[in-house]
This record gives sequence, C-alpha cells and structure tokens, in this order.
Amino acid sequence: MSCHRERDDREAPTPVPVHCAAVGRQAVATTETLRGRIASPPGGDLAVASQVAGRIASVAVHEGDIITAGSVVATIDDSATRGALQQADAALAQAKSAAANADTTLDRTRQLVARGIAAKQELDDAVARTDQAHAAVRASSAAAELAQRSLSRALVRSALGGVITRVWRGPGALVDGTAATPVVQIAATTLAEFDADATERQLIEIAPGQQAQVVLASGAGPLVGTVIARSTALDPATGLGLVRIAVDANGPVLLGVFGYATVTAGQRQGVLVLPSVALRGAVSDGAQVVLCNGPAAELRTVELGWRDNARAEVRSGLVEGDRVAIDHVLGLEQGSPIVADGSAPTEGP
Repeated sequence: MSCHRERDDREAPTPVPVHCAAVGRQAVATTETLRGRIASPPGGDLAVASQVAGRIASVAVHEGDIITAGSVVATIDDSATRGALQQADAALAQAKSAAANADTTLDRTRQLVARGIAAKQELDDAVARTDQAHAAVRASSAAAELAQRSLSRALVRSALGGVITRVWRGPGALVDGTAATPVVQIAATTLAEFDADATERQLIEIAPGQQAQVVLASGAGPLVGTVIARSTALDPATGLGLVRIAVDANGPVLLGVFGYATVTAGQRQGVLVLPSVALRGAVSDGAQVVLCNGPAAELRTVELGWRDNARAEVRSGLVEGDRVAIDHVLGLEQGSPIVADGSAPTEGP
C-alpha cells in the first residue's frame, strides 16, 4: 500500500505559478489603425512646363533634388527669342525717330500757319502724322516688352518648393510652351500628408479634427498628425475609402514611404477591459482566456470589441472582478492546477 501511495504522489502534477490581472472598468481612448503612405496633398504635385516654345538647352535638376520656389529647373534655347528682341528694339528705335521727326514737322507747320504762310489743312495733316507716329512708338514698345518677357521665360522656374520626382524631358527635347510638354515634376514635401485606406466601419468612426500618430516603415516617427478629410463614398473596386492626415514632419519627408496611423476616434467611460497578453487563440473567432479565480485553470471564451496593443474590450464572457492569467496562457489547459503567485494590475489608459 505504501508503494502505491508513493506512485500516486509522484504522478500528481505540480501547480503552475501564474500572475493574474483583474478584469476592470476603465476610461479608454478608442483608436483606429490605418495603413497608408506619405503623399503630396491635392495641388502639391506640379508639372513644370516652359512658357515658350523651343528646344531645351539644359536641365538644371535631377530626380530627388530638393529645390525652393523660384529655382531654375531648365533653360530653353533663346537664340530665336533674342533675335525677336533685337528686331523689336530696332523697330522701337525707328518708331521713336519717326515720332521725333513728326513732332518737329508739327511745330514748324504751326509756325507757318500762324504766319499765314501755310494752310490750316497742312496743320491738320501734321497733327495726324504725329499721332500716328506716337501710336507706332507705343506699339513698338509693347512688342519690345513682350519680346523681353519671352526671353526671360527661357529660364524655366518652379513656382513650388519641393522635391523633383521626375524629369520628363532632357536637353535637346522640343517643348511647345504649354502644359502638354512638361519638363519636370515637383512634389511639395513640406506639405506632405499621410493618405490611408479605411474600411466602411472605420470611416464611420473617423472624423476631421481627430488626432493621430503616424509611424513610418523608414523608422521616422512617430509623427503627430490631424485628420483633415475622409471619403464620403467607398471605392467600388476596393471597397475602401481614403483618410487624409496632415502630419507635422518638422522638415521634408520622403514621399511614398509606407506606414500606419493610429487615429484617436473618441473617449469611452466604464469600458470592461482585460490585458491583451491574457488572450489566446484567434481573436476573430472569439479569443480564450485562462481564469485563475481558483486553484485550477478554467478556460473561458470571450467576445471582444475594441482593442489596442495593451488592452481589449470585453463584451461578454467575463464580469468585473474576474482574474485572468497573463503568463503561461498557451501552456495551461482546462483544470490545470495553478497557483496565483502574484497579481498585476490592468494597464492604465
């Protein structure tokens, strides 16, 4: 009999010491996590084109260069424009000479008419010729100014500061002076935003003005952001909507970098929560927890609602005051002997 009792004692499982945390009610900030990338805002992309037709003489930038507003990005061959300016200047000088001669003739004719030597008709003709000469001066001056402006436009400048995202045309390429033949593409980096995809449920929770934190795959961040707009309709192809988040990057950021944004969608009081480390199993199918209210482990399936990295909302399956194991949760089975070797409070808000 004594040998039988020794074998039973040897086979008895040893209780597992576990730490437990109490399920309790807390005020929580509900969040939505969205995936997206850094992008330029509407109007933040600019295709820079020449305002004059001609052949590109040189391109002063490369893809990835950061430039300021007013920077020269390319130069158009201005030989034809310089010729036009020289012709306009010559025509202006000729018109001014003709106007001066007409003024002299008019003065002489007035003197002759006053002395009765010339007829009044000759004075009227001289006045008309003088008016025509001065009109020709004004027209020639306008043509010269236009030629000068055209010459200055041979320097292609950017109206936007940012990063060169693409060089469309190089030296030797022809441009027609319209937006149809851009030279480079520029994206504003100081105005960059985080564009994220959102499901229908997330769009309902998210609203402009809500605060967000953006963490990028490049390691930059977290960046502070604010929701500035959200879609009012879903893309029929993907079933997703767009959420635009303005970020305070304190300097240029690399466009196209992927990451995720955590948007604070609201504040809820008295939410029944448990630590996320207490969960086991697939959350979407109803996660399990290990109750440690007694000397043996009790597996319990719970329905969850909102959750973040630290906590999860309990919709059903537990009540306030229940204690759940927060370590060894995957190795415990129904009825496994346990010893609550300590307790840990639920994480604060």
